[in-house]
Amino acid sequence: MTGKLKIRQIAELTGLSPSTVSRVLAGKANVSPQAKEKVFNHARNMGILRDIPASRLLMNTLLVCAPPAAFNPHEDRYYYEAIQEIITEVGRYDIHVRKCALAVNNPDIAVFMQALSQTEVDGIIIIGIDDGMLYRLAAESNKPVVMINAKDSEMRLDCVSADHYSIGYSAANYLFQRGHRPVLLFTDLRRETMMQRLDGFKRACLEYHIAFDEATHLLVNKGNGKEQAREIIEKYLREHKRETLPSAIICGGDPIAQATLEVLREHGIQVPEDISVMSMDFAHEMKNLYPMDFTAVNLPCRELGTEAVYILQSRLMRASGAKFNLLLQGKIHTGQSVADVKWKRKGLYSQPIG
Repeated sequence: MTGKLKIRQIAELTGLSPSTVSRVLAGKANVSPQAKEKVFNHARNMGILRDIPASRLLMNTLLVCAPPAAFNPHEDRYYYEAIQEIITEVGRYDIHVRKCALAVNNPDIAVFMQALSQTEVDGIIIIGIDDGMLYRLAAESNKPVVMINAKDSEMRLDCVSADHYSIGYSAANYLFQRGHRPVLLFTDLRRETMMQRLDGFKRACLEYHIAFDEATHLLVNKGNGKEQAREIIEKYLREHKRETLPSAIICGGDPIAQATLEVLREHGIQVPEDISVMSMDFAHEMKNLYPMDFTAVNLPCRELGTEAVYILQSRLMRASGAKFNLLLQGKIHTGQSVADVKWKRKGLYSQPIG
C-alpha cells in the first residue's frame, strides 16, 4: 500500500481530511490532540508508525518539570544547560515547551496534575525531582515520560542520568593511581546522586586496599554553595594539624572547589605542591573559575537533554517497549591542580597499591 493510499484509508477511518492526517504523520504542531490520537491509533494498528523516520518527533507540547532553580542560569546552571539542550532539540520540530517548577522533595502534586492534564501536552520530561507519587501519576498519564537524574524504583519510567557511581569511582581512582593517600571527598550528600558518587569513591578505596573511614575520607558540605563550603573547610583546617591533612581533595562541585582553593591559599597551602584538588562538575564555555587549568571529572550535561529527547522519540514509536535506565559516562579533564606523587615508588607509603 503506497503512502497516499494509507493516508486516504486513515482519513476514511477517522473522519478526518487527508491533509490533517498528513500533517499529523509529518509531525506538524498545528493539529488538535484529538486528531493526533485518532490518527496514531489507526497508524499503529496498520504498522505505519514503524515506517516513519526516527528523526520525527510527533508531539505538540512537551512538559518539562524541574526545580525552580533549574530555569534560572544564575542558580542551577547544570540543569539549566540540560533544559536549553532540550529546547534546542525539540525546536527543530516546531514543538512548544511548557515549564513546570516543582520542589525537589515533596513537590506540589496539584500544580503537577494541572500542568499534566493540559490536552495539548503530549510528553513529559522530569528533571531532578525525587517523589514516588509524582512518578506514579506520570506513569499513569498514558503519555511518554523520561526522567533526568532520577530513578523510578517501580521501574515504570525511562530514565537518563549521569553515571554518578562511576564518576565517584573514576575521580578516586585517578588520584590513587598517582599515589595520593589519604584522599578526602568533600561533597554535598543531599541527593541520591551524591550518595552514588560516595559509593563509587568507597569502591575505589576497596580496590586499593584502603579501609574507608568517614573521619579521614569524608567531609560533608551543607548544600552545594560556596559560602557554606568555605565555613566547612575553614573549620576542618583549624581542627587538623598540617601533617594530618589529606594528600588530595575531591570536591563535589565547582563552588566547593572554589571555596577549597581560596581557603587553602589563605592558609599558605599550595595547590598542587602541598595538596592536590580536583572537582566533579560539568564544563561549559562561560566558565573561568580557576587561576589554573583545573583537573576535573566533567559530568555529562547537555548530553542529558539530547538523550532524553531521543528516548522520547523511541517511546513514541514503541509505547509498550521495556523501560530502561540510560547512564552517561563522565570524562576526566587533566589539568594542573593534581600532582603525580607516586608515594609507593618513593618508599613513603607502605600500603599496597592495587
